[in-house]
Order: sequence, then structure tokens, then C-alpha cells
Amino acid sequence: MRKMLVLMVIVSVTAQTQQPASLEDTLVWMDNFVADHGSQFTGQRNTDKGSCKLGTPGCEPRHDVTTFDSHGCLATIRWSVAVNFKDVGTHTYHFSLKDLDPNSVASVKDNPFENALVVETTNSEKRVTESFTLLGGKAEERNKHTRVELVFDNGDNARRFVQAFKHAIQLCGGKPSAF
Repeated sequence: MRKMLVLMVIVSVTAQTQQPASLEDTLVWMDNFVADHGSQFTGQRNTDKGSCKLGTPGCEPRHDVTTFDSHGCLATIRWSVAVNFKDVGTHTYHFSLKDLDPNSVASVKDNPFENALVVETTNSEKRVTESFTLLGGKAEERNKHTRVELVFDNGDNARRFVQAFKHAIQLCGGKPSAF
């Protein structure tokens, strides 16, 4: 009887301890999660491009779609925009997860986006390369940036993605900013 009790305790303790997800598992989850939830419909004023309530005069429908693709610690975010049902273009951001500050990952409301996630580079270094592709396919190289953003279909999904993004950054060696 005594041997059986000890065995049950060991099995119970082992079942409760769970290893953190590997980098590969985390990145696959992130890629799939953004594919399922990286979209947002909002209203955009045609005067100053600020947010507005759809159906009000001068408010055009805006549809943003983000994707997240990774190969090891190198990642790409694509952000396509359509306003009034017309494709405006796609922003493409290339970066290494190692260059991001895990403490900066946050769910935000960033006008006109109600459900976004933002991540800053460590020490605000310009490590994110952006290009913009117009509707006709012409790509324009832009400056380097200190942050990346993704949009989500709701705030709960944006907040859920925060933990996975932090975990991936830490697994790739990303460090918090000095100040």
C-alpha cells in the first residue's frame, strides 16, 4: 500500500510541472494565431485619417490585415491596408526578435486601431527595416524604425499574443532597454 501512495504523489507532481514552450513551438503558434486573428475593421475619416464611427458622414471603412512570419529569430510582419474597399498598399517590416525589448511588448489602443500590439527595439535602436508596396507592386524602401505593431480582431487576442511575443523575444536573446 505504501509504495502505491508514493508512486501516485510522484505522478501527480510530474503532471503539474510543465516545460515552457520551445522557440519553434512558440513561433508556429504565433504565425497561426496572427493568421486567424490579425485583422481589424475600423472607420477612418477622409479628412484627417483619424478614427470615426462607420456610417457617419466622411467616415470610410478601413480594413487592416497583419501577418507574422518567422524563420528562427528572424521575423517579418506584413500589414496591408484597404480604405473604402480599395487596396492602399502593404507595409513589410523585417527584424530580428533578438533586437526587441521583451518588457516593451504591450496591447494598446492606437488611433484608429482599437486592438493593437506594439513592441519597441532595445534601447530604441533603429533595427526594424520597412518597405512599402503600392497597389501596382512598386516597392519603396523606407527608413529604419524602432518599433513594430500588429492589429487584432479584439483586445483579448491582442493581450493573449503579448505573452507569446515576450517569450519568443526572450528565447532569441532579446534584452530589456538599459533605461
